Amino acid sequence: MKPAEGNEPQYGHVYPADKSFEEALREFLSLTRRSLALMIALCFLFASVTIFITQCMDRIYKSSTQLMIERVAMSPIDFDQMSQQRSDNGYVDGQVLLISSSDTLARVVERANLMDEPSFQRSEPSALRITINWVKSLVHGQSDPIALPEDGPSKEMLTAVRALEDAVSLSREGDTNIIKIDARATSPELAQRIASSVADVYIEMRIDGRETEARQLSSWIDARSDELRSQLNAAERDITAYRIANHLVAMPNAISVSDQQLTEINAELIRARADLAQKRASYERFQELQAENGDLTSLPEVQNSEIVMALRASLLDLQLREQEATQNGRTETARTTQLQQQLALVEQQLNDEVLREAAVLLNETQALENRVRILATALEQAGGQSDLETQSALELNDLERVAEAYRLRYERYLNNAGVANELIAFASSGTQIISVASRPVFPVYPPTKIFLVLSILAGAALALVIRLLRDTLSDDFSSIEQVEHITGCRVLAVLPELDRNLSPRDVIKNEPFSPFSEAMSVLRENLRVRIHKVGGETWAPVVLVTSAGECVGKTSIASSLAESASAGGQRVLLVDGDLRYAGLSELYDFDEYEGLCDILRGDEWLIEDDGPEAVLSVVPAGDLKGRQPTDCLAKPYLGRFIKRARQAYDLVVIDGPPVANLADCKILAEECSQVVMVMNQKDSKRRSFLQSMRQFSADKLSGVVVNFADPKDMSAGWSMSGGAMTTYGSSAQLYHLHTAELKRNQSGRPGQIGRPE
Repeated sequence: MKPAEGNEPQYGHVYPADKSFEEALREFLSLTRRSLALMIALCFLFASVTIFITQCMDRIYKSSTQLMIERVAMSPIDFDQMSQQRSDNGYVDGQVLLISSSDTLARVVERANLMDEPSFQRSEPSALRITINWVKSLVHGQSDPIALPEDGPSKEMLTAVRALEDAVSLSREGDTNIIKIDARATSPELAQRIASSVADVYIEMRIDGRETEARQLSSWIDARSDELRSQLNAAERDITAYRIANHLVAMPNAISVSDQQLTEINAELIRARADLAQKRASYERFQELQAENGDLTSLPEVQNSEIVMALRASLLDLQLREQEATQNGRTETARTTQLQQQLALVEQQLNDEVLREAAVLLNETQALENRVRILATALEQAGGQSDLETQSALELNDLERVAEAYRLRYERYLNNAGVANELIAFASSGTQIISVASRPVFPVYPPTKIFLVLSILAGAALALVIRLLRDTLSDDFSSIEQVEHITGCRVLAVLPELDRNLSPRDVIKNEPFSPFSEAMSVLRENLRVRIHKVGGETWAPVVLVTSAGECVGKTSIASSLAESASAGGQRVLLVDGDLRYAGLSELYDFDEYEGLCDILRGDEWLIEDDGPEAVLSVVPAGDLKGRQPTDCLAKPYLGRFIKRARQAYDLVVIDGPPVANLADCKILAEECSQVVMVMNQKDSKRRSFLQSMRQFSADKLSGVVVNFADPKDMSAGWSMSGGAMTTYGSSAQLYHLHTAELKRNQSGRPGQIGRPE
């Protein structure tokens, strides 16, 4: 049975192309289970170290206070109005910068006596800092330290201010005008003192600035008031002198005769010009209608004439009478002729009356033009007579307006001076403390709980990383999933490690419900060892059990598989194919009997059918007699033997030699239908195991059997069911079968082994 061409074995790292989320999650949980012990140890170690470090760290306490900031009121009235307005965002942000300025913090240092506190004092530079400064001096050249100005702050003050900048933090509460001041210190009393001092210093600065501005404003207003008072006195003196010079002292509010006449003529001229404009417009309209042959009777002056109205009524009556006569068929009668003559006469009279009205309109227009001309002349004469009086009055009015302007400015500045004096006494800083700094009880640093949680997470993560690196770099197998992924073969069964005093054959016979027996049942089911019929003949499957190296328990597994199939009612032939060591022959105490070596030399293999029904037959290795096992196996006797065995039995199990550096197992595999690789869970290496698997074709290699698995494996990495195995002792003696001794063939030839009684 050789593999088909093109069907070469594919072993190595075989991973699925697209791994689902469920598979990735299962692998992660498996990795977590395998790393559980290391994870607990590292978490405990990290947590202990974290607790120790946090206990050695200095405790930091925080005290907070809140200030409500508003613009400084310029007066009590402004204070009431500004309290109802929303604060300016830019103004509040500017006050935050003012509080955090160096000048403000320097005043806080003085007020709270922070220079006496050890945490705010200057410490000597460390050896590392001295070394760094020395290296800088070598690189950049020797330079003398910069001296501080004499009128500036001292080094101690600068050190305290820098420490205070780190200890105080300012934040604005959302979009409101509330500023929160947080102060951190090594003691609750110091934190409370710093927070209170910052708020008090800021309020004092606001009040001091308010008083300074009010005094400066009052001084400026006083100087300006003196200047305006001098200008007002000079203007009043000029008015008095002008009245005396122009004889206007006795009638400051009197009106002259020329002014009165001028006013009356001017009013009359205005009325005359209005009437002239109306008459001229009517006459021009008459001329337009006359030129266009329009209806002159539509003019308002013509319509208001009683004569025109009477003529129009007569004309209308004659037209109606003429229409009635025409409708009666009397168009040529004398009555009709008379009506037409009367109608023409009335129309002529109407036209004459309209022309007369137009002539009257023209006369009125000419009369108004003459009146306007006369009034204009009279106005001009009256105006010439009052020129001197008007000029004097205008100049006097100018002087009075100047004096009034000086008076108003002087009164306004006097009022402002009163407001400035009032501001000095109005002690409102525009700042209100809405939350007083309290004494903290619990420290805010170090956050022991957070550090503890982070250390536990770090320990768990480190354990996972270590386990992942170990699985990646290690040459051992750590789980069923890893075996299947790396080898590309299915894990058929995982056999638990048994006590050294127990034999796997005895466990199969006496403890059918033990974990080992159940695992062998799983192996049988996964191998699907069934009888096949080809061409009318019965062919039993041939299973070769081998391993990559020695001491992996392959002989025990081969015998246990045969015992399990035999206990299930199958006719099983167990062949010792390891001609070099003959471990199976030693297990059944058949070392001195003829076996496979004799069959391969051409001896006849007798199958006795006259005895009891055979359940398990064993073919030992036999005696090589100094020959090479490879030469024996390469002869055609092996194929004939396997063919007869497949026809006579339901299952053939061959305990093959290890694969490493031997050709025996490869020759046996060519005659077998299935190959099972056995690995030691505790001592199998990936590289050697994969090299051994490459000796077989992929279509014959059924899978891998993991032996010596730890029954107490809590990670469940070596459990087919996903849970931890139970120990053999917990399920022992569930169903006990009496131990039966092996029965040998009377002829001395290895043969059938009877059923247990």
